Amino acid sequence: MNNIILFDGGMGQELVHRNNSTNDPLWSARVLMDNYSLVEDLHKEYITSGSKVIVTNSYSITPQRLKRFNLEKDFEKLQKLSVKAAKNAVQANQNRHIKIAGCIPPLEGSYLKYTSLSELEIKNTVEEIGELQKNDVDFFICETMSSIKEAVNSVESLQKFNKNIIVSFCVMEGNGHKLISGESLREACQEVVKKNIHGLTISCSQIEDIYLSIPILKTFNLPFGAFPNKFKSVLPLKLGMSVDTLSKREDINISVFTNHVKKWIEMGVTIIGGCCEISPKYILNLYQKLIDNNYKITNSFKEV
Repeated sequence: MNNIILFDGGMGQELVHRNNSTNDPLWSARVLMDNYSLVEDLHKEYITSGSKVIVTNSYSITPQRLKRFNLEKDFEKLQKLSVKAAKNAVQANQNRHIKIAGCIPPLEGSYLKYTSLSELEIKNTVEEIGELQKNDVDFFICETMSSIKEAVNSVESLQKFNKNIIVSFCVMEGNGHKLISGESLREACQEVVKKNIHGLTISCSQIEDIYLSIPILKTFNLPFGAFPNKFKSVLPLKLGMSVDTLSKREDINISVFTNHVKKWIEMGVTIIGGCCEISPKYILNLYQKLIDNNYKITNSFKEV
């Protein structure tokens, strides 16, 4: 079956670039606060580039992150703004039949080996996010999960909403068999699959590592795929630092990205998109190549 679910690319980094933001640990949340139209316009651009699923721009909107800047009071307002931006973009392109994925991020920050949060705090926070998004998103995606603890507790909290759940793990640089935490990717998949999820992906990881992860994802008989980043390395990033301090790879241009994705599809991948530094131009080129090769671009997990 030549059906592919095509997501959008990176939101946070692209918004930071377009907003000319520098060294701001609030990252994409800052753009939502100060330049809302950029968020809505970027969603629209991904849709016109061929994406059938867009993800809410709520990755950095958690109470834990906002608290570091005394902005936790804005948590609900910002979550609702992120959903509004996605909804407005979809409504402007109704004929394209776009779905919205509600973003459930790592709550403290990206690429952390350990979370200091208790299971109860993870569950309560994810439930708060889910409550704010549930009426306006089609399904949830747990993004860049770096540990089994955060992934499993996030999924358990979301089950009450009776929506499809995709879990997207972040793997260790140089070892696509392990999570950032050092835990086994296979074991992590086994644990979340027990919770009746609907798809498995790798996100914000390097292209070379994703090749090692794909055979593991494939064994679980679920739709699976990848959202690569284009960073040279995420290792310099520490908690509270701004992601725009990371350097991007110059060897991964649009055609190179598309060629890698085509190889992943040959390996069985049916869910594809991009993460940090993968812009609408990358998604557009990929979309065009897929259409040229007789793939159907869909938003349905039943069709892949």
